[in-house]
Amino acid sequence: MNIYIDEAGIFVKPSQNKCAISAVGALIMPEKKEKIIFSKFEALKNKWGFNGTEVKGSQLNESQINSVIEILEKYNVMFEVVAIDMNIQSEDGMTTHKLDKAQKMISCITDEFNETLIKNLYKTKEEIESLPNQLYVQASLTIELLIQVFQKTMLNYSLRKPKELEFFKWIVDAKNLNITTSEKVWKTLILPQAQSRSFDEPLIMLKEGDYIHYYKNRKSGDIPNYLSEHVKDKDPNNFTELNSVYSNIKFEDSKNYLGVQLADILVTSIRRSMNGNLQKEGWRNFGDIMVMGKKQSITLLNM
Repeated sequence: MNIYIDEAGIFVKPSQNKCAISAVGALIMPEKKEKIIFSKFEALKNKWGFNGTEVKGSQLNESQINSVIEILEKYNVMFEVVAIDMNIQSEDGMTTHKLDKAQKMISCITDEFNETLIKNLYKTKEEIESLPNQLYVQASLTIELLIQVFQKTMLNYSLRKPKELEFFKWIVDAKNLNITTSEKVWKTLILPQAQSRSFDEPLIMLKEGDYIHYYKNRKSGDIPNYLSEHVKDKDPNNFTELNSVYSNIKFEDSKNYLGVQLADILVTSIRRSMNGNLQKEGWRNFGDIMVMGKKQSITLLNM
């Protein structure tokens, strides 16, 4: 499967006391369906007057957004969102959250760690501390998004398109020609945080699900010695090797990727809806491409 990621919002506390949602979204697409989806999307762009140019979600009205969703819902795509209301955040709270996260990078160091690993951990700590709060918040939402996408795709596609679970390809809207510090930070943290989360919240798998393609190139069951004390008495079969899930992450220019443009339209539209700037016609069919979580479809974080 190909997973296209983009964000919407500036992740800054507003000067006025009003809802200020910022969000990160992922559009998950079965590879075999991309060609026809992109063809239909190009036809829509031409119809709207965006022939050969990039289209942004902020440029579209309710009817146009609904037209995009109507295309996507026919091809078993998924859309996942993690959002935050910046109006209820505080600079002190965000700073504390950031510094606590940075400190945890070195709190686990023992005599068994080699010098190179210790040096890398301190470097990551410093990179986290150096991030402006708005970039730290965005990175935190991105990490949560990638973890949520993995869980929900395992549930959805194990029943509908199990072969899609063989490869996870992540295409992220790049902010610069070179990877930024915030992008480097979340790319570094996603694997250990996903692994740590799995200790307390093991991956949910369905008895009816087909996971043959997922396990094809992955180890499962055997827990490394350095993790055994954290796993304790939990079933080792609940844990799988995650490195290959998050190894193929690329940062690309949205101008060259229709999937990223579609992700931008969707996440921007969700943000506009939650901030009260998009009427019901634009968001009423989002449920057709979103998978319900434990309590809700959209994950909301608070720093």
